[in-house]
Amino acid sequence: MEFDNVETIKRAVEIDSGVAIVPETTIQQEVKARTLVAMGLENANCVRPVGLIYKKSRVLSPAMKRFIELLPSPA
Repeated sequence: MEFDNVETIKRAVEIDSGVAIVPETTIQQEVKARTLVAMGLENANCVRPVGLIYKKSRVLSPAMKRFIELLPSPA
C-alpha cells in the first residue's frame, strides 16, 4: 500500500494491514498506549531523501541562503 502521511500508515498497521518503517518519534504515543509495537532495525543503513522547495519568485533572506548552503548536495 502507499499512503501520503504517517498517521494513515499508523492506522493501517493498527488494523493489521501490514507493517511499516516510520520515524521512531512518530510512534511514541502508540507504543506507550500499546496499540503498536516498535522494533529496531540493526545494521540498517537507511536513507530518507528529502527535498527543499520554495516559491520561485521569492527573494531569499541571508539566513535562508545560508541554510541552503549547509545542506548536502545531491549525489
